[in-house]
Amino acid sequence: MNGLEITQLARNPYSLGLITRYLSDHRPFADFDFGATIHALMFQIQQGTHLVATRNDAIVGYLGWLRVDPDIALAWQAGKARLFAHADGAAVAVTIFVADNPRDILPMIRAAKRAEPGRSVYWKRYFSDSRTPHARSVLKDMERSQP
Repeated sequence: MNGLEITQLARNPYSLGLITRYLSDHRPFADFDFGATIHALMFQIQQGTHLVATRNDAIVGYLGWLRVDPDIALAWQAGKARLFAHADGAAVAVTIFVADNPRDILPMIRAAKRAEPGRSVYWKRYFSDSRTPHARSVLKDMERSQP
C-alpha cells in the first residue's frame, strides 16, 4: 500500500478542522454548503463512522458514512428522501468519499467493509466535472431476498 495508513480520527474539534481543510481542496465538496458538510463531518467523527487515509503524515483520503435503513437509502439514491442515521441500521450510506490517488480507493473500501461487516452499502458517485451523479449499491444476501 506504499505507506498508506487507514485509521479513524480522534473525536475532537482538531479532527474536524483537519478534514474540513482537506475536503475544501476537492470538488465537488469544495462547492457544497458549508453548514450541511460540517454537520455531516462532526456526526461521522463523533459516531466513528469514518476512515481517514494518510501517507507520510498527510491526509490523502477520507471516507464517511451513516448507518441507515435500507429503504431510506434507496429513496435517498432516487432523490426522494433525506438520509437519517439509524444506529442499528442494516445498511450503510457513504456520504463523503475522497481519495487523492485512485490506487487508495480499494484499500479504503476494504477497511470500511471490515468496520461495518454484514451491512449493505449505498452511495452516489459525484464527479469533479459536470457529469450527473450515479447511484450505486452492494447488497447483502438477506436484503436481496426480501420482497
